[in-house]
Amino acid sequence: MQDTEFDYIIVGAGSSGSVVANRLSADPSVRVCLLEAGPSDRELITGFKSRLPIGSVWLLPSAKTNWSYFFKGGENLANRDIPTHRGRMSGGSSSVNGMVYMRGHASDYDEWRDLGNAGWGWDDVLPLFKKQENRERGGNALHGVGGELNVAELRTQNPVTCAFLDAAGETQYPSNDDFNGERQDGFGPWEVTQKNGQRWNATRAFIHPVLQRKNLEVINNCETLKVEIVNKRASGVLIRHEGRELMIAARREVILCGGAYNSPKLLMLSGIGDGEALKQHGIASVQHVPGVGRNLQDHPASWIEFEDISGQSAALNLRTLPRYTLAVLQYAFRRSGPLTTNAVEAGGFIRTDPTLAKPDIQYVFMPAIRAPGQFMPSQHGFTLMAILLRPKSRGYMELASADPAAKPILHPNFLDDPADTAAMVRGTQLGRQILAAPALSRHRGREITPGESVTSSEAIEAYIRKTIMTSYHPVGTCKMAPASDPLGVVDSRLRVRGIESLRVIDSSIMPTIVGGNTNAPSMAIGEKGASFVMEDAR
Repeated sequence: MQDTEFDYIIVGAGSSGSVVANRLSADPSVRVCLLEAGPSDRELITGFKSRLPIGSVWLLPSAKTNWSYFFKGGENLANRDIPTHRGRMSGGSSSVNGMVYMRGHASDYDEWRDLGNAGWGWDDVLPLFKKQENRERGGNALHGVGGELNVAELRTQNPVTCAFLDAAGETQYPSNDDFNGERQDGFGPWEVTQKNGQRWNATRAFIHPVLQRKNLEVINNCETLKVEIVNKRASGVLIRHEGRELMIAARREVILCGGAYNSPKLLMLSGIGDGEALKQHGIASVQHVPGVGRNLQDHPASWIEFEDISGQSAALNLRTLPRYTLAVLQYAFRRSGPLTTNAVEAGGFIRTDPTLAKPDIQYVFMPAIRAPGQFMPSQHGFTLMAILLRPKSRGYMELASADPAAKPILHPNFLDDPADTAAMVRGTQLGRQILAAPALSRHRGREITPGESVTSSEAIEAYIRKTIMTSYHPVGTCKMAPASDPLGVVDSRLRVRGIESLRVIDSSIMPTIVGGNTNAPSMAIGEKGASFVMEDAR
């Protein structure tokens, strides 16, 4: 480490932190330090795994590159521990996710604005998305070219995926070739954050091109233990690096970009949160902000799985060994073929109730069955996930102890609201209708899950409660809100209540979850947050 004093300290080199570090370090008069708990994606082996689109099958099982958090499901969810993966390396979760480029519905951002957060409406954030985007299909009123974030079409599509999209059409759902376009409803293939058939994570987009800047220092394998608060001002952070603890000073601001779990956790460890709860762990309360860790939202998902009798789905067995031997050669020499897939190749958005103003279910199709702990499944099959876009239920997180190494306790409270349960049951029923369409007849074998005996709404609900998973889109735990909201943590300029020189700039500030994948919105939050920092400095 070259220095122990900087103008700006950014904690977390994920989707938002990478953007913030890029934008702030563009000013050569300031010194910027970017801290990341996990390894660099420039390391040989880690870098290879993160560049390969299917490399997350190696990264997610490792505690070195996955925070390995889990939800504590209560009686409502069969008392199960539900994995909630988060990337622990340069690029954060953009290094391990499904690479789907999705912004959400335009009205989601207007809702943020209407909740009292000026400057966060759709017209305010669209220019941020366009600025970052380099869409290979070209720019228009809603899309940008020339930005750092490459957005491409998938280079391969499994035949079963093509049949699924035909099945959606046979079920009278419209096709959609741009889910970030004028309308979200319909079915089609996803656009992905890839370039030349490789994953294009946040650090490749925003950090690698600026590493030569002398005023930017990136420190990997560095655990941030707490924010130092002096007279209600963030003056620096305490870190553990290479086996020793040291304090790094921030002349201007400390910026937390750790995501929906790590940012509120660090606030609590630093004495910012519910004062009584902190005292139970022996942490002195610096600022009573009861909303820290509350308002947790995620997209719950249920699953429908079928056997694939055609043998064309993704599976590794003696029959497919020649296919994947060829795939390795295709990828090595042409960056094409099955190894460029993001696994979840297509999907769509529907309204389970025609009176709704926008879709409430997102479907994600995978031409394979789930195989936890395996590189690939050995059995052929296909999976349709029904994802609830705007759950009414709210969860929360809390500290397990004052030890920074202890994982936080996460309570998702999925399906606490009856409306959420009803929507997910309808989503499963309608998903089955799509999978029953003639276009899939040459692929469709027996239904593996929920199973053909699970037919009534009550039985489907029981199945969902026993098997529900997350889409890995946690948000909301450092809620952006006006001063009148008792659960607000940051204001509309992302400044932490009652503490000077401290901001949170990541997905945790979302007051309500967006209707779609959260990676691109997190980068846009990074863009807007960085602009606030620079404006306030001027």
